[in-house]
Amino acid sequence: MARRLGIGAVLFSLVALAAGCGGLSTEEAQQRCAQLRDAVPSCSTDESHDECVSCYEECGDACEPSGACPQTFTCAE
Repeated sequence: MARRLGIGAVLFSLVALAAGCGGLSTEEAQQRCAQLRDAVPSCSTDESHDECVSCYEECGDACEPSGACPQTFTCAE
């Protein structure tokens, strides 16, 4: 009985984590940011690329480029 409850708690935690996590994997974030860098190379720096990756890892599709040069990124709420 205790084992069944433990497995249920683990499964519930994984489902809750997946549902609450809106971010992308590092690989997916890097791919998106590489596309943005290629689209506007004159406004992309190493720092803005790192900020882009962090934003997409944290916010996923809610990450928005500001349109500034160099590029900045924010999480839309």
